[in-house]
Amino acid sequence: MDPSARVYSRFNLRLYDILVLVVSNSWAWRCSTTSVLLPFFRKNLGTTAHMDVGVGSGYYLAKSARAMVDTESVTLLDLNQAALNVASARIRQVGYQGTVDTVEHNVFRLLPDDLHGRFDAVSLMYVLHCLPGRMNEKGPKVFANLSAALKPDAVLYGSTILGRGPEVSHNWFGKWLMGLYNRKGIFDNTEDTLDDLKQVLRVHFEDVDIKMVGVVAIFEVRRPRVG
Repeated sequence: MDPSARVYSRFNLRLYDILVLVVSNSWAWRCSTTSVLLPFFRKNLGTTAHMDVGVGSGYYLAKSARAMVDTESVTLLDLNQAALNVASARIRQVGYQGTVDTVEHNVFRLLPDDLHGRFDAVSLMYVLHCLPGRMNEKGPKVFANLSAALKPDAVLYGSTILGRGPEVSHNWFGKWLMGLYNRKGIFDNTEDTLDDLKQVLRVHFEDVDIKMVGVVAIFEVRRPRVG
């Protein structure tokens, strides 16, 4: 298993909300979980069927349970079975009444046929910067595969920490943390830029909306290009 997935053991997932969603987001990446990322996640929730890719601790879905009263099913897709187990249990614990399915899968591979065309929304929060390769190498594979899961007029949305570029200014904490994570193989984003992300998204989708908060790129895309 890739180091970026292996790091999410059951023990580490207990610390995820504090270390990543509170400390790192607030002080290193300067993109608040509660005031920016969680509202963004909730705004784009699938109305009937939602797929969350790279589930982490299940925080975003668990914190969105009240907004998911009409969402009939949630599919969790991740390479790490421990993350899938923790996230699915957490969603159930907060009272979500719909169907929860888990799929252990690598996003660099084609999706199973039964996931094609099923979802109103696919979320991809903090996944791209963990994947190996430059943005113009990993991005096309990921977006080509995940776009197959979308219903017509559905949305694929997410966020990723960028490594460099004129729009990206890391503070000392962010530089240190990003360097540490890249050395350990948890991140692979030192060369990820906003321009490269925009280019990849525009090649694969007709409708692209992207903005920067701190060093985090937040994107919504619709209408996958055919061919």
